Amino acid sequence: MTKHSVLMVGETGFDSPVSQQLTTLPFTLEKVVDCLSAMQVIQQKKIDLIIASDQLPDATTLEFIQQVGRQNPMPALVIASPDACVEDAVAAIHAGASDFIAGNITLKRLTTLLEQQPVETPEGPIAASDASRSLLAMARQVASTDTTVLITGNSGTGKEVLAHFIHQHSPRKAQTFIAINCAAIPENLLEAELFGYVKGAFTGAYTSRPGKFELANEGTLFLDEIGEIAGSLQAKLLRVLQEREVERIGSHQSIRLNIRIIAATNQDLARQVNEGTFREDLFYRLNVFPLHCMPLRERREDILPLARHFLARTGRCLQFSPSAEQALLNHDWPGNARELENVVQRALVLTTGNTIQPEALMLPANGTQSTTTTSSPIRSNKLHKRNRTLEQEHIIDTLLQHKGHRTRTAETLGITTRTLRNKLADIRRQGIDIEALIAQSKTSDEHRYQGE
Repeated sequence: MTKHSVLMVGETGFDSPVSQQLTTLPFTLEKVVDCLSAMQVIQQKKIDLIIASDQLPDATTLEFIQQVGRQNPMPALVIASPDACVEDAVAAIHAGASDFIAGNITLKRLTTLLEQQPVETPEGPIAASDASRSLLAMARQVASTDTTVLITGNSGTGKEVLAHFIHQHSPRKAQTFIAINCAAIPENLLEAELFGYVKGAFTGAYTSRPGKFELANEGTLFLDEIGEIAGSLQAKLLRVLQEREVERIGSHQSIRLNIRIIAATNQDLARQVNEGTFREDLFYRLNVFPLHCMPLRERREDILPLARHFLARTGRCLQFSPSAEQALLNHDWPGNARELENVVQRALVLTTGNTIQPEALMLPANGTQSTTTTSSPIRSNKLHKRNRTLEQEHIIDTLLQHKGHRTRTAETLGITTRTLRNKLADIRRQGIDIEALIAQSKTSDEHRYQGE
């Protein structure tokens, strides 16, 4: 277990039994009495967690939160008060505090706070599981170099968050980080977005414009959904990676680049190479240092820390009930961290008190992904016996829920229609007749409607 460093500021409401057992817990502890002393400690060493009284002799609570917030990275900050009101708690959370504790701090509560602390600050990846910690360790190691990185993983697993982490821990962190989603831009516009163009290069090019490569020069360029890039652009991209220079469309002048490339995909690029849809030389040029973001269901220790992080970011002073936390742990999360964040947002809308209950999460009681009766044809169909991934199950269920409507399905899944088409093509290649499932689902709905 990681040994955390904890700083206590002021009289934080610990009773003597807790104070006597503090030294037995897996963290280092320092105590100061005022804001000035606390800032001196924070500036001298890395502090993971600050627990501060709301009654400091030289600063108000909000002033202290603001001073801590100027630190980079900012430690997690918990405000403790024996007799605070709800308004005080809300004000502290809005100002940037991670949590607010009313009453004395028990040993159990302190231990829980430490367990919730990730390896990184809230601006970086949440890493409570061994797999995530190992991934971050590798990312930190490669960050110090200019090596090209390829991040793989399902949609919503945090690939862009990891790319930001690499940039922030690299020698280029003071320079620009530019991200472009290769699947979100139409094929005929992507080339101009990447390489830029000169005035008069094509109809509508009334002025010259730099591309993403130029804009990211001296910094980092993140190419998301790289598996979606058209074959006609793959050769041009390969040349830029090899020569470290770029030419704007309509120009013959080369622009030298000093740039770090990070690419990401949810596709199996090695399989695409075998199928002839992705250049082998480009794949090996990108796949210099591979990193894989595991699905959330395979790193369940991250679920609750992530959920609490998303909840804290909203600024609302809420907490999950034990049964709600268990429901979160039971779910398989085919949409990964992105789905989890959406569930937290949904729970905020449905929660009126201070505690989020399981019903506000609107998750299936049995932890499965089928939330509507439209998915029943899949469950009863022999095709269900095929070896499909949970992501494919989720895509098909969502498609049936929307009666085969591609645009609505893509919006619900949080992906582009182009990405959805590619995923459906992969499913069809496994011998699954999607159109037959849609037709069967519609027929089932009609029979049910007639029965009503």
